[in-house]
Amino acid sequence: MYERRGMNARRMDFEEASMAKTLAVASEPNTGIEKLKSGPERLIEFLKDTRNELRKVWTPTATEVRSTTTVVIITVFLFAAYFWAIDNIIGHTIGALLDKLTKH
Repeated sequence: MYERRGMNARRMDFEEASMAKTLAVASEPNTGIEKLKSGPERLIEFLKDTRNELRKVWTPTATEVRSTTTVVIITVFLFAAYFWAIDNIIGHTIGALLDKLTKH
């Protein structure tokens, strides 16, 4: 279709697809009755799109699940230790400051 295939051709394909979608949206029915009549067609199209998207879904292997779970657990403990340390430092600092300010 195009003399040069590559980025320009892909961009043109994308632009043509965008234009077709724009025209399809612009030509949708405007009245309630027409929308009601087009309901089953829209539902079928939605179900086809859903099925195509579900074909892209994959299930991780047991090894992947184990490794990502390990990373999450280690990260949670590291953050817990960090926030515990920061909380203690701030708490002791505020406590010392209040003790110093309340002594006469």
